[in-house]
Amino acid sequence: IHTMRLYVLLACVLWGLESHSAPMKIATVSSRDNHTAVCLEIQRELMADKIAYNGSFKRPQNTSEELCYGEFIKDFISTLKNISTNYNKDCHIKKVYKDMTHLTNICPKLNETRSHKKCTTETSNFLKFKEALQSVVISIEGWKSCKRFKGIL
Repeated sequence: IHTMRLYVLLACVLWGLESHSAPMKIATVSSRDNHTAVCLEIQRELMADKIAYNGSFKRPQNTSEELCYGEFIKDFISTLKNISTNYNKDCHIKKVYKDMTHLTNICPKLNETRSHKKCTTETSNFLKFKEALQSVVISIEGWKSCKRFKGIL
């Protein structure tokens, strides 16, 4: 009977250790590696930015063309980099630029691909550029997962 209790106790301890180790792994994942958290931060920064820049800005004609997101993201990042370089004091745009760049590392689907369809863009004012960027980011946020897991296979 004592041996049986020992086995039960040992089984309970092992089960407890196993069940506590899984959440530990999840808890160590940084919010910086979570595409949803990065997308939410981008949206907050875009809404906080009240500056309307003059000029023409390249943006997608149709933000629902997911196969084109890699190309669109490249254009968004390039434009955000130019704005943050030219307007050094705009901390919101600098943050969006850094987060968009980071998002491409988290989400391999955002790497530019040679899609079979033509990805259509047009020039517009900054407000429409910002609206297109928000629309794409909201769509990316809704994706199930973007994380590239290393060392699992």
